[in-house]
Amino acid sequence: MINWERRRRNIKILCAAHDVNPTQVALAMDMSPNTLTKFLNSKTPRGVNQRTLALILEYFNLADEADLDTDNPLSDPKIALRRIIDNLSPEDAIVLNRELQNRFTQK
Repeated sequence: MINWERRRRNIKILCAAHDVNPTQVALAMDMSPNTLTKFLNSKTPRGVNQRTLALILEYFNLADEADLDTDNPLSDPKIALRRIIDNLSPEDAIVLNRELQNRFTQK
């Protein structure tokens, strides 16, 4: 189940870290200015649709929805790893995959 409260908190953290407000983010992503503000200020467990979520991820340079489900989106090492993986060449991805499998596979 999606924890929208955590995602709301993390988007607020990201806004503060990037020194922007929700309206600025919405306008930069061609969303209605109220879309993000209403979501972030909601007292009910409401979410946002997939398109809006994708735009938020793009704005904050996040690779996956899971990046909003962390305890702290600014310092989670898995987010940094996803960014590295996303930028790997196919050849390097194969090599790294083998190395990680050898290191972390249960024996």
